[in-house]
Amino acid sequence: MKLFLASNVKNELTLARLEESLGGFKGKRIAYIPTASNGEQDWGHWKTKKDGSWKVVNTLDAMVKPILLEDYRNESVIKELKDQDVIWFAGGMPGYLMYWIRRCKVDLYIKTLLKTAWYVGSSAGAMVAGQTLQVSSFGFVDNERGTEVIKPLRLVNFDIFPHFQDKYLRKIRARYTGKKIYLLKDGEEIIVDDGRITVIGEERIII
Repeated sequence: MKLFLASNVKNELTLARLEESLGGFKGKRIAYIPTASNGEQDWGHWKTKKDGSWKVVNTLDAMVKPILLEDYRNESVIKELKDQDVIWFAGGMPGYLMYWIRRCKVDLYIKTLLKTAWYVGSSAGAMVAGQTLQVSSFGFVDNERGTEVIKPLRLVNFDIFPHFQDKYLRKIRARYTGKKIYLLKDGEEIIVDDGRITVIGEERIII
């Protein structure tokens, strides 16, 4: 599997590294999933946000297909995700995103889909690839009640804290009970290429 897990994919430096990882954007087929955003802000806000990743992804000279899991509500979405070069999970509320991932059975098919596609996760999209979503329940993060008991995709053996700031370190150390978490600032990401993990930026880990 090939995964690109970022604090914020639309960050200029991160976007450049994604382009390099993919071997360029030109002609790439991208399935863009903005579902997490619908749980965070007004419905469809992702389409009109001036500095949002939807605006950015449409400047990449790629073939972009927006896929809202809420529009499908079942595994019929899987046929839309097949034969894509990139499956891009945008940011928002990770617990809400996992509800729809499970309802549409994406969790059951994701490893098969990733035999031929890159997984790109930004913020919440990166978090749901991990082992737990407990940090999303923290009041100083998303305050998304109940995410501590939600099982995410577990594509990697660690968790991700996106948009990290140094002021959060003590609070995270006091509350995080998982096995391992990477703290990513905007402009940093983790690239997983068939099991090889590369951390771009400063490596901050709590275990």
